[in-house]
Amino acid sequence: MKLLYTNGDSFTYGSELASQTNAWPVLLAKMLGYELVNDAQPGASNDYIIRSTVEFYSQQKPDLIIIGWTTPDRIELNSQHCTHRTRPDIFNNWDTVWAKSKYNTQIKLLDEYLKVPHYFCTAWDTPIDTLSYIGRFVEWAYGTPHGPGGHPLEQGHKQIAEKIYEACNNTR
Repeated sequence: MKLLYTNGDSFTYGSELASQTNAWPVLLAKMLGYELVNDAQPGASNDYIIRSTVEFYSQQKPDLIIIGWTTPDRIELNSQHCTHRTRPDIFNNWDTVWAKSKYNTQIKLLDEYLKVPHYFCTAWDTPIDTLSYIGRFVEWAYGTPHGPGGHPLEQGHKQIAEKIYEACNNTR
């Protein structure tokens, strides 16, 4: 059976859903008829996303990879996800320009590294400059119910899965 690998933050993990079986990666895997490995974690940084994706890819070669990039303003320190809320000591003098530059470098690095079909999405950030970019979760789930933390619920995840499925079929 073919393998789908996904990674990202809470939007890819499925935060606030009654069950992770309703998260878009699970729905997409079913639509494609693929097995799934979803390495997403709530609060994940792009540091985590790129590190864990490269680690997985170096050991297994999935047939398809979907990455849900998070905001550039998250970092990983000693395997812990950090933001301005959790580590104000680090973010007191945060350089947003540097963070955005690092983010763009990470995207280019992973885009060039992956030698299997792959697509990039963002949760809410601005579109990214790569042919692998297919859209934003917030736009795909617009008008659907969201949880108190702002994450799309079941209907939103269904719409996200459908949009990614459509993008995969249009670019194969």
